Amino acid sequence: MRIQNTVQETGMDSKSGRVIPFARRIALSAPGKFLLGVAVIFSLVSLPLLTRANNSNEKRTLTGNWLVTGTRLTPLPGQAPTFLSLMTYFEDGNFLEENNDTAIRSTGRGNWERIGHQQFTRSFIYFRFDAARNYLGTVRPTSTITLSEDGSELQGDTVAQIYDASGNLLRTVQLSEVGQRF
Repeated sequence: MRIQNTVQETGMDSKSGRVIPFARRIALSAPGKFLLGVAVIFSLVSLPLLTRANNSNEKRTLTGNWLVTGTRLTPLPGQAPTFLSLMTYFEDGNFLEENNDTAIRSTGRGNWERIGHQQFTRSFIYFRFDAARNYLGTVRPTSTITLSEDGSELQGDTVAQIYDASGNLLRTVQLSEVGQRF
């Protein structure tokens, strides 16, 4: 038994042989050259605009250095209600922080990530010490941060959990923060 292949005439076979010569004729004609020239110019003009858009999007992340004012919502007796903090957000999601509080402590180390449009979360940890440099425990702040539309300012709400040297939770405090890039 013999099997025959049958191909239905779709019109594709007859037109495909004519498409390339037709496109070549159009491209070499005066209107075709004009359209090609417009397309090239449009591409060259668009490239710097796209690069500029990427630069402005880079500012819509926390990456970089910030000078932040932290405000304790319920400061302890003898504790200043505000303090300055230097924060560095790295592109890979790492984070460093130190501040001018009078407490003896280590540099804060942690991470951050985007959770929405202009919205971020950050968490870090630092060690606490007494005047003799004896270990007292840790502080673990966690923040929700909103970045301004132009990317130059931030606002945040923080909950900090304070632990003793054995890892027992001593208290939880709330802070707010506002900061600017530098």
